[in-house]
Amino acid sequence: MNSYIYLLIALAFATTLGYLSGKKKNKRLGEMVGSSVEDILQPEETEYVNIGGVMGHNFTFKLKAPFTEAKGTFTLLPRHSILYLPLSLLISRHDRFYLTLFAARDLLGEGHIIAEKYFPKMRVDIAGMEKLKKTSFQKEGKNFIILFDNPHLEKRLTALLEETVTTEDLLHFCCYGKNRNFFIHVIPRKHTLASLLEGIYQQLPGMMKQGG
Repeated sequence: MNSYIYLLIALAFATTLGYLSGKKKNKRLGEMVGSSVEDILQPEETEYVNIGGVMGHNFTFKLKAPFTEAKGTFTLLPRHSILYLPLSLLISRHDRFYLTLFAARDLLGEGHIIAEKYFPKMRVDIAGMEKLKKTSFQKEGKNFIILFDNPHLEKRLTALLEETVTTEDLLHFCCYGKNRNFFIHVIPRKHTLASLLEGIYQQLPGMMKQGG
């Protein structure tokens, strides 16, 4: 009987320790994500809505020209739960960061950069993909698929990959000409998120039409 009591005490201790440690890690990661995005976008107004405690946030930023608004979400693994974390690692595998930037000007067209390994796992199909031209690009041993409807946009998409310091955590980038917005899906890692977002952000004005 005593052995069961000791086992329960050990499990309770491990669960509590895991909760406190995981909560602290997610809090630090969430703060890193928020500060990295704000440092790059320099929003005039910010609004955050919490998702399940330390599981992440939805956010909305009011931006200066040539953008109008940014909307995003970051969801984090349940590091505070030693029971659900292994399952989440099997299902989600990593933290997630999504960002949509709305432009004040017309864009050159529609274009996508998609990590080749991520492409079969995309949950939403790209409408009209069969009408887009396709090429590929390799960087740091990682293959990317580039889709585009405008040769000038292809050059800007290639430049994004070439000039961004690290693209290892980039899963999907999209320029939606019809909707005047950019979509970014990356894995938010501490040592790469800021440089990745900065590299992408610097290329966005080149995907806009002048005076559009």
